[in-house]
Amino acid sequence: MVRHIYGATLRFDMARPRSKSAQLKMLDATKAVIVEKGVSACTIEEVSTRSGVAKTTIYRHFGGLDELIFAAVAQDISHTDAPDTGSLRGDLIVIQRQYVELARSATVRELFVWMMGRAVVSSVYTELFRRVRVQPKGPTTIALQRAISRGELAPTVDLEMAMHIIQGPFISKRMVDNTDITLEEIETMVDMSIRALTA
Repeated sequence: MVRHIYGATLRFDMARPRSKSAQLKMLDATKAVIVEKGVSACTIEEVSTRSGVAKTTIYRHFGGLDELIFAAVAQDISHTDAPDTGSLRGDLIVIQRQYVELARSATVRELFVWMMGRAVVSSVYTELFRRVRVQPKGPTTIALQRAISRGELAPTVDLEMAMHIIQGPFISKRMVDNTDITLEEIETMVDMSIRALTA
């Protein structure tokens, strides 16, 4: 079984329908390589060998290795369930605790740094990175939409900006400072984010 490497869905626009089965094989093989060897060891050749899909097919589906890796990460996030605790605070605490557990993995941290590095040098990868983090069916987006429906947040709240406010402290402490985050710190970050969103 292939383990998840990041833990919502980046959709690539393609000129004609592609084989869903082949696409899943490529994404699973990509994740397997990254989990076992790290993102730096992931190559089109290795993915082709593991998936049984021709290299030309991989390029037709995704364009290149970087796009393939972004798609594999995005697929993992899309498979993360959105909690429904009855409050925005409760939902965000559950979500952040899940991400804290994921970010304890050196592979996850390596992937995040890799994506951020690509985003710095290319506007194309900047957009791919944004689409990985801010997704219409991602758990945080769903939590925010439910909060609006319950009246906890104004319907005019900018969801993308809200995502930055929520993700910012977590990324700064876990990814940039490379330090773990306690439950008390998660609750503090969530409470500060909610105060900012309801101000």
